[in-house]
Amino acid sequence: MKKERGAEGEHRTSGAVGSYLLVRSQRRTVALEVRPDATLVVRVPNRTPLWYVDRTLEQKASWVEEKLAEARDRLPLLPRHDFLTGERFPYLGRDWPFTVTAFQATPLTFDEAAGFSLLASAFDRSEALFESWYRARARAVITGRVARYAAVMGVHPARIRITGAEHRWGSCSVSGTVSFAWRLVMAPTDIIDYVVVHELAHLREMNHSARFWAVVAAAIPDYQERRRWLRDNGGSLSM
Repeated sequence: MKKERGAEGEHRTSGAVGSYLLVRSQRRTVALEVRPDATLVVRVPNRTPLWYVDRTLEQKASWVEEKLAEARDRLPLLPRHDFLTGERFPYLGRDWPFTVTAFQATPLTFDEAAGFSLLASAFDRSEALFESWYRARARAVITGRVARYAAVMGVHPARIRITGAEHRWGSCSVSGTVSFAWRLVMAPTDIIDYVVVHELAHLREMNHSARFWAVVAAAIPDYQERRRWLRDNGGSLSM
């Protein structure tokens, strides 16, 4: 656990659920708050030891992640790229080179030797072209992973949706529709698999109970490591 001193009685701290603001006061109980700017605030009595705070956050991790995701969904996602030669774009866990060229058959191309290439005359459509490409690849890749793990887990999703969600990687509706953000295809395959299994597990347990996590663990025993990776690196998966 790392701690950075802030205002009197407040510390910027990192622990079981990542970074949060720890506020000590004369209060008698521990309280958790997720602010509109997606900051987690943990309010504790003055003499509460850090190990107890960390244990409390581990126990409330599912609630915290759900509330943080809801807050982040309401925040604008800042663009990372100007679509200029020399930039790099993520796809399946790798950052691929990008160039703007005067001549090519289609506006946007990709291959594993050269990476991405954009036709200069299509520069004003760069963002839309990339999103369209990512969406198509997300549908192909994620549909395949869903088919694989649905068979392993013995579940049958009614429908697969690819969405434009900015901070929520996936969701599962009571009708059996599983949805995934197209940006997920930027992540490594093992991270995609974790999100797929997470949502498919909701077809058996529509909650985040111990039974739910047992379903996830049966398909992906190291899910906690993948979950941490997504929490720590998910912000870099953007255009």
